[in-house]
Amino acid sequence: MSADAPDGAELRAAIAAAAEYLAACAAAVDAINVYPVPDGDTGSNMAATLREASDHALALPGPATVAETLAAVARGALYGGRGNSGVILSQALRGLAEGAGEVGRLDGAALARGLRHAAESARGAVAEPVEGTMLTVLRAAAEGAEERAHAHAPDALEAALRAAERAEAATIDQLPALREAGVTDAGGEGVCVILRGLLAALRGELPPPAAIPDRPLAMLAGHADDGFGYCTEFVLEAGADAVDVAGVRRHTAGDAFGSVVIVGDERALRVHVHTDEPERLLEDAAAFGRLARPKFEDMGAQHRRFRAEGSGAGARTGLLALSGGPGFDEVFESLGAAVHRLEAIVKPAAGDIARAADALGPADVIVLPNHANAIPAAEQAVALARCRLRVAPSTSQAQGAAAAVAFNPQTAVAENAEALAEVLAATRTVEVTRAAADRAADGVAVRAGEAIVLVDGRLIGGAPDALTALLAGLAEADAAEAGIVTVYAGADYAGSREELRERCEAAFAGVEAEVLEGGQPLYELIAAVEA
Repeated sequence: MSADAPDGAELRAAIAAAAEYLAACAAAVDAINVYPVPDGDTGSNMAATLREASDHALALPGPATVAETLAAVARGALYGGRGNSGVILSQALRGLAEGAGEVGRLDGAALARGLRHAAESARGAVAEPVEGTMLTVLRAAAEGAEERAHAHAPDALEAALRAAERAEAATIDQLPALREAGVTDAGGEGVCVILRGLLAALRGELPPPAAIPDRPLAMLAGHADDGFGYCTEFVLEAGADAVDVAGVRRHTAGDAFGSVVIVGDERALRVHVHTDEPERLLEDAAAFGRLARPKFEDMGAQHRRFRAEGSGAGARTGLLALSGGPGFDEVFESLGAAVHRLEAIVKPAAGDIARAADALGPADVIVLPNHANAIPAAEQAVALARCRLRVAPSTSQAQGAAAAVAFNPQTAVAENAEALAEVLAATRTVEVTRAAADRAADGVAVRAGEAIVLVDGRLIGGAPDALTALLAGLAEADAAEAGIVTVYAGADYAGSREELRERCEAAFAGVEAEVLEGGQPLYELIAAVEA
């Protein structure tokens, strides 16, 4: 491809190529997260967001204009936004579509307008914008494109890329945390990767090879279990006739289906259904339109929607907890919460959270994100959900589990929200993992492979083993003044659970320590310290 002013089809292909390139570079972007924890997820979340955005554009039937292509990209990103970086990217793509406007081809002027709106929309999505982040890099890209706004689109895009790369290189001097860690901003690098991929595609060239570090990245699979075994997704495209939207809705309205989400119109319809017979559903779906990109995934029995005595019947308020381990699943379910997967790397999309909340039944639902990077998507899900969704901003699974104890499904949502907020404010989190790289952060230098401890997300130090690191973290979290300490053992913790409890209680007189199986990956130990 070599397009001076790409049309909709050429732009769609370029975006798809950029999404593939970002996916290839995701591990390299993940590796420069400030904290040396192994779940650095900026690149992975941005890649997942852009992939879903690209999929929406690819689902457009027949020739699409630049405006239609960008609108589809923006919509896909809205539903696919994952983590802080993915949600900000989704807002940038929305701004790109609005700024480019109704144009038949994307020339330099339209690109410059789009990038300017992208930078402004992304900045507007952040409550307290900070320089030295992807916001800075997006603004620089817009300024670069504006300098070449009267040139062909690839030339304007190249100017945007060069300006973005200069801004990205300078981020290390703008934020103390970046300077201390010796890295540039991961989100800004993700922006540069996207621009490189787009430019190479428009010029018919290959982008620079991705430098992927030799570093394992763990993920969890699974979907919310609503009693049906397979998460089935497909797109119906218009062929000789328009997609029969009403027919699809009628067909999936029966008791044979669980969660059903249908987005789009008679031109292209995205369908997400839970069913026990995915092959039959895909076969039937072909009667309503041209079937594209079918897939189904076995959800297994990772979690139940609610505990048996609180399955949603008569509940005034529902509780949705993002959970990343089988032990945490059991804890949340025993407290009346439904659980939705919280993967180790890529965080749930806003649309996934909204769909899971809607599937619970009650008109009012509270979601516990249980990870700082899942909070933005949860907040974005509020506008997407059919139910009245509220966010209780838990930053760890242990903190979320402590808050879930205060939940009562028979109580009004306002009372529940207040009770959960009180527990969250009084609970501190201690997390123990292994350093994935030699890194300095928060005034602490650690080495790859060392056990490291974070308290409320802040790196405190390293230790030769996980238990020693945990005790140091508990001391920093004022465990001696706490009434309860609950420790969750991860999938990789090989130590004795009884020794763990005894050492905690011996180190902090008067503290009652409870050790439970969390089963979470990457973090050997996670503890909640409740005042």
